[in-house]
Amino acid sequence: MVEPKIALDVGSANGFPGDKQSTVLLLYGLTAPGHTVEDVAIGLEAELERLKTEPVSTEILDRVKTQARAGLLKQLDSNNGMASLLSEYEAKTGDWRNVFKELQAIESVSAADVQRVAQVAFRPENRTVGKLISASSAPGSPAPDSLPPTLPPPDCSCLLDAPAPTEQ
Repeated sequence: MVEPKIALDVGSANGFPGDKQSTVLLLYGLTAPGHTVEDVAIGLEAELERLKTEPVSTEILDRVKTQARAGLLKQLDSNNGMASLLSEYEAKTGDWRNVFKELQAIESVSAADVQRVAQVAFRPENRTVGKLISASSAPGSPAPDSLPPTLPPPDCSCLLDAPAPTEQ
């Protein structure tokens, strides 16, 4: 969708807005100039249908698996990241060692697995669609100058004098 210039950016976040529920997935797209939210929605729908009907290429699957492993391992790169990740897995799965089992699970994913899961998960009845439309372009919305005033930003000058946190 980015290559044909329908969207400036397309992405996903699993577990959105919190990852306690691993079955929740957010897909989003930022419209390119000259395109509409509907154009992006049609493009996302086409990609989901393609995942259901065509196996992903080995190249794409390997790239995604590498990115997933790297993201997980990067979190283990510092004491703070390691403490956060291991405690997160302990709280969510009952065992901090599941971090390492997840690395193995990522490696074992096949193109057939992706297609099988897509066929089950990406059905219209499993979907909630939301569109963020600017106030100036929404039908019947007030003009920007008639909107209530926004609050001023908070005064954070006291934070400038605070000592920087140290990593343990």
